[in-house]
Amino acid sequence: MSEIPIHIRHCILYEFQLGNNATTAARNICAALGEGAVADRTCRDWFKRFREGDMSLEDRPKSGRPLESDIERLKVLIEDNPRLTTRELSAMLGCNQSTIDRHLHEM
Repeated sequence: MSEIPIHIRHCILYEFQLGNNATTAARNICAALGEGAVADRTCRDWFKRFREGDMSLEDRPKSGRPLESDIERLKVLIEDNPRLTTRELSAMLGCNQSTIDRHLHEM
């Protein structure tokens, strides 16, 4: 989900609890806070989360840049067995093959 200020997240939750749909919520929030304050898609994402029972307004953990320890682990795996395929390495490290390819090219 996009990075939006916590006060807008509170507004989205309020609209959800009123029983409004996501489109109406986005329209109401933009009417109060200014055009473009929140996108309809953002409201739909948050409404989905609320319907699933997650009422937290905090961001969920994101996957991001790999930790140095993951890169070190990749190096160790390759040193131990240079015949491992990118598919095998990605399964061992729990990431995409393209991520493995990129790190191998950076080495």
